[in-house]
Amino acid sequence: MVKASSRFGAVIASAMLIAQVGPVAVASAVPGVAGDSITFAQIACFSGSCQIPGLQYRAGILAAFHERNRQGGVQSRQLRLEVLDDRYEPDVAAELAKAVESENDVFAIIGGLGTPTAKRVAPVLRMANNIPFVGILSGADFLRDAVRYPNVVHLRPSYSAEVHTLVYHLYEEYGARRFGILYQDDSFGRSVLRATKEALASLGLRLVAKATYSRHSHAVHDSVFTFAAANTDAVLLAAATRAAADSIVTARSLGYKFVFAVLSVVGVDRLLGFVEDQIDPTIASRIVMDVDDDSFELVRRFHSAFSAYQKATPGEEERALDSIALEGYILGRFVVDVLERIPDELTREQFLATALSPEPVRIDEYKISFEVGSNSGSSFIRLDTLTNEDSGREFSE
Repeated sequence: MVKASSRFGAVIASAMLIAQVGPVAVASAVPGVAGDSITFAQIACFSGSCQIPGLQYRAGILAAFHERNRQGGVQSRQLRLEVLDDRYEPDVAAELAKAVESENDVFAIIGGLGTPTAKRVAPVLRMANNIPFVGILSGADFLRDAVRYPNVVHLRPSYSAEVHTLVYHLYEEYGARRFGILYQDDSFGRSVLRATKEALASLGLRLVAKATYSRHSHAVHDSVFTFAAANTDAVLLAAATRAAADSIVTARSLGYKFVFAVLSVVGVDRLLGFVEDQIDPTIASRIVMDVDDDSFELVRRFHSAFSAYQKATPGEEERALDSIALEGYILGRFVVDVLERIPDELTREQFLATALSPEPVRIDEYKISFEVGSNSGSSFIRLDTLTNEDSGREFSE
């Protein structure tokens, strides 16, 4: 059940899955760890234009926690998640992180959403005795500096890796030589812009056109004329789902046939719902398996866990499942695995040491493995070719 709260002086929702399991043990002095529970917090966007990925990410985490709680939790402790809405505003995110630090009753922050907000949250948590910051939905390279951020644990590849994969594919399979980019004018968009320039330079190419738009806006229509004037044949969209969709629809309605490429932060089902039969040709990078491919044990377990979670929380709004929800489920499963592997006392320090250990972790078929000195544990990237036949899927707004 999700309920409103004013505990941290901001718009906060509290989502807790609790079941009584045997006698209550003596409470621990470790922040967020009680005799019968371990409490995590998620600082992400749950309202406004970016709420859908936040809600999906949260739902995946809670499905994994509910799955484990039904089995007795971890060390007879139930897993709880407090959900803090930053509205995708960096200043709000920073204030929420400071509130978590001052209250000091959350074990770790998991499931961050977005580069601009993570850029403000990560330093606060690092200075606050290295509070773990796990599973940020961002591929920004600066967050992958393990020396600067020893408290950050990534379960997804970098934007740089995604961009290189997309650029090479467009170069080899589509013969693209004249690349453009539309990017959100913030740390997310600029990180993708840098990665795109680096990928093109490795092929002896350069950007021939670029355009930008403001966060919380999707006024991207004029960018199409910039790309057309430069005779662009491939366009990377470092954009939110709706802005990416508007760019594609505008280009197609004017008869332009650029090959578009979108990153994993774009919800493909929502994109296809917005663009109807005008998607072709578009390439999407994905960092998890296809959520509809039940040949994977991970996908089958995800669907089962999510179904059980929804039945147990009838007050929750039903949502269509997407890759971000699956990513949240993987994060929840990873957190459980780390807690189970902690050899001694459950502390934040032990959690980080265990999470970042080089011993490979398998969440069914999904492999997470950290090289020594790295805080990034996955290199899984696949590409989807989106066609007009895929368009018109139903999706939840």
